[in-house]
Amino acid sequence: MTLPQSKNKSGVMVQGARERTSQMSSSRGSMRIAGLPPSNPERISGLQTRPAIQLARRKGNASAASPTASWGSFSLATKKRVKKSDLVVAWSQLSIMIQSGDDLASALQMVAHQCKHSGLREVLLAIYRDVQEGTSLSAAMAKHPKVFDVSMVAVIDAGENSGKLVQVLERMTTLMQRDQQLKSNVLSMLTYPAVLLFITSSVISSMFFFVLPQFAKVFQDMERPVPPITSFLLAIGTTLQTHWILIVCFAGALAAGLLYARRLPQWRYVVDYIVLNMVGFRQASRPLMAGRIFRLMGTMIENGVPLLETVRLTQRATQNVYYRDMLRSMERDILEGKGIGPAVSAFSFFPSGAGHMLETGERSAKLAFVLQTIGDYYETEGEQKLRWFVKLLEPTMIITLGGVVGTVVMSIVLPMLDITTAS
Repeated sequence: MTLPQSKNKSGVMVQGARERTSQMSSSRGSMRIAGLPPSNPERISGLQTRPAIQLARRKGNASAASPTASWGSFSLATKKRVKKSDLVVAWSQLSIMIQSGDDLASALQMVAHQCKHSGLREVLLAIYRDVQEGTSLSAAMAKHPKVFDVSMVAVIDAGENSGKLVQVLERMTTLMQRDQQLKSNVLSMLTYPAVLLFITSSVISSMFFFVLPQFAKVFQDMERPVPPITSFLLAIGTTLQTHWILIVCFAGALAAGLLYARRLPQWRYVVDYIVLNMVGFRQASRPLMAGRIFRLMGTMIENGVPLLETVRLTQRATQNVYYRDMLRSMERDILEGKGIGPAVSAFSFFPSGAGHMLETGERSAKLAFVLQTIGDYYETEGEQKLRWFVKLLEPTMIITLGGVVGTVVMSIVLPMLDITTAS
């Protein structure tokens, strides 16, 4: 018996059974959007990870183990990396459309067609097709770990199981927008010092490679003695001009060695230690990292992710190895029934007082609120300290450039004046 054919919402001819399946999946999506619990919801437990999160972990581990591994449907998309800014725009549009009354599948399809980034468009279309077939949004997102990290999948999964997907999407959008704004602020503050450093390096290199060797020939032809500082600078300039091939080869070998060292765990510990302990910069780096960790944990807990799973997911989302070690210690404390406050208090890289505030939040059953509050506070404090550090860095670099250029000029001009006067 042939089932009757009809067009689905996408305009594709399908058999009746498949159309009914699509209608059922759309109904389930509408129930999630309306805040109603889906059928047979899984119990939220800190001891058992839900399938969507397990899938995200497996995908993430596979991509980390093999960089050339397929990304599912994303492997057929563009090779360009999806930027956070593009993801923020798409996710903001999706949140607004769902809050306006559109169902999840229609909103995904509309956002995908409006997306300008070809790679992200393919990902969104793949998620749309999965949702149309009855897959949950979190499970569909978990198939693309290069775009959606496991913590984001966990928050969406918790929102679906609690029937609060609309609120979760709104909070996730706000979180992503704040992350993007913080990143933009940091980059804008560091742009001028970076340009100034490039100009300084270019001026000094030009003087040593091209200017000083010419004056070395002049002093050599005059056969007059020069001051020690002038002789030293002239020797440097002559050496750089004579052996520039060896210097370039050495610089290339050093760059290759640094690229190789980046893959070693010891290198990560060294770099992260410098970031957390460099004088002047640590007052900004420590609260910025701590604030982001606290805010991410607070968002996940508020949206229904269990505490133990929250700590594990935050580990995966944290790049700094020292904070990752602290989160492992926190995980052990939770399994032993100690809570998260003692681990934070014992960690010297966290701002003082954070552990006590978290212990208070645990006793008052307001841990999510406390985490988000102190996360916002520390991020704001870190941004202010970074702005202060950059303001100090700018005049320091200008004074350094002026000192180097002045020393070189005086070491050349003064001997020339002496020679001119003597003659």
